Amino acid sequence: MKTIPCLMPCRRRRLIGLIVMTLAAYGCVSGPDLLDNLKTLKGPTIVGNWRAVEGTATVRFAADGVFHAVDNQGMPVTGNYRLMGADGIQFEIRHGGEKTETIDARVIQAGERLTLTFPGEHALETYERIP
Repeated sequence: MKTIPCLMPCRRRRLIGLIVMTLAAYGCVSGPDLLDNLKTLKGPTIVGNWRAVEGTATVRFAADGVFHAVDNQGMPVTGNYRLMGADGIQFEIRHGGEKTETIDARVIQAGERLTLTFPGEHALETYERIP
């Protein structure tokens, strides 16, 4: 039986196949622009539930840009978040009625660990993903 030689290394073919499938999937996404959708791939995938490594704080990031958190003192906080660039995040926190507070931070995700740095407050918070 005669075999056909592989013209391209198998790894390269798999990578090209993965890229083609990813682009095809994003071609089906409804939204303002394919490039805007692809830009979100560069940032961290923070959607999900997180618990503070130190303390009892928790935060849940929803795919629609809403977050729900409970701080270490048990106070609930709700608002919207928006990823900014490669490592920025902006929180808009609702304080009853129509008053909102905007907080800019830096977000770094490494596997199942998420670190938020708040430059103005010189604060650092580290979370682990929970089911």
